[in-house]
Amino acid sequence: MVAKTAPLLLLLIGGAGAWCPVPSAMLQSMRRPAFSVNSPACLAPRVQRPHRGTAISMAKQVPRNVKESIDQLRDAIQAALSGRKSRMDIEFPYASGFGVEGEKKKSDAKIPLVTKEDGNVSDRELARLVTEMFRGTALEETTVVAFADGTQAGKAKKKWDADFKGQIIVLDAKQKKTKSTGGGGFGAAPKEAPSAASAVPEGTEVLLIVGPQAKQLKAIEKLACEVGLGCVIILVNARLDELEYETSDQEAYFKEEFERVFFIKTAPLPTWSGGGLLRLFPD
Repeated sequence: MVAKTAPLLLLLIGGAGAWCPVPSAMLQSMRRPAFSVNSPACLAPRVQRPHRGTAISMAKQVPRNVKESIDQLRDAIQAALSGRKSRMDIEFPYASGFGVEGEKKKSDAKIPLVTKEDGNVSDRELARLVTEMFRGTALEETTVVAFADGTQAGKAKKKWDADFKGQIIVLDAKQKKTKSTGGGGFGAAPKEAPSAASAVPEGTEVLLIVGPQAKQLKAIEKLACEVGLGCVIILVNARLDELEYETSDQEAYFKEEFERVFFIKTAPLPTWSGGGLLRLFPD
């Protein structure tokens, strides 16, 4: 179980580097010099406030390509860490291509179809790029990436190979109880339910939760409470505006507790003809 008192290591990620479309070179371009600063073990609670958006058509910060969007993502995460934010949410448009796992084969169709696997690949690629931001820092080996299912986790392990020094796990949504052993008669001490953080390796300082499903939200909320604010949790393409919540309190928790650090969405409303929303922390 992750220690609640683990100090939050604030990471400052360096400036932009050259872009190369080759996957390995792109990963190399994400590696920036970084340094840490001291911070208290317990962070002050965040001020609850609604998400904000910026009209893309008017914004000066609009990324023109993948490189610029990743640069802005890195800067936003850096700013959030410097601002002692330990609960973050980042979201790119569905099935965004980053080229980490290779370019998608071109289709002869006039309107190429976007498949579920395209979305899965995009989620893995974005998570991989975020992990590269911690390359060469004290957080490199204490970063854990949790996927919503075993298939995604298995593909990530195969694709990332030994280049990723952190750990890849599967997020347990069911939190199954262990079978009782020994005497369970009258007067026996009640068995405690397994911890939601039991699957998270001890010493985890950065936890990426990739593409979580609605049925896993309860486990995530419990996990976030148990690991404490000393562990940075980043939701990757959770799409909080599209999930079905069990209660209004659960929805409020995720939308208020997790800082929307980077959010870009095209045509966010059916009535919009073009345009979109952009949010970059701390704006």
